[in-house]
Amino acid sequence: MSESHKTEQTESQGLAIASLVLGILAIITCLVWYIGIVLGALAIIFGAASVKKRGRKKAIAGIVTGSVGVVLSLLIVWVVQAAFPSLQQSQRDTARKNDVSVLTTDVTSFMTENRGQLPSASDLSTSSLAQVTSVSGGGEPTAETAVFKTGTNCDGVSSARNYAITVLLENGSEYCLGS
Repeated sequence: MSESHKTEQTESQGLAIASLVLGILAIITCLVWYIGIVLGALAIIFGAASVKKRGRKKAIAGIVTGSVGVVLSLLIVWVVQAAFPSLQQSQRDTARKNDVSVLTTDVTSFMTENRGQLPSASDLSTSSLAQVTSVSGGGEPTAETAVFKTGTNCDGVSSARNYAITVLLENGSEYCLGS
């Protein structure tokens, strides 16, 4: 056996081992999709380059594990893209609920400073709120406009000191806080 033939077989064996190692790493790192795809692609390339030479089983295993790593990485990208809009909607609704909570605190502060008198809708500031841009004294709540009603709470119980602040969430339900 010539020296060049041994070197070629050693290089082929090395590529097959590299393919297998990269394929395994592609599966392990598939949660970081861009790393999983790159490692998987390299595993497939190295495996294909050495599949007809010595180390054939390792090369095939590298191709398989690299392919699995790429598929898992792409699957994760797809799942994240499918879930992202829902996560954003949930985040905006959480911000709306927080805005209503801030407005409720403002009402309580106003009542403390004004001998129990309820504020009007125009007394409530929206400058520090994330999603709610205005407060109305009547009408229907929207995702941007909270409705401040005095004389009744969220459960419909009437009293001179009761109030309710309602905002519309993106799923169509209303969120209400009050006395």
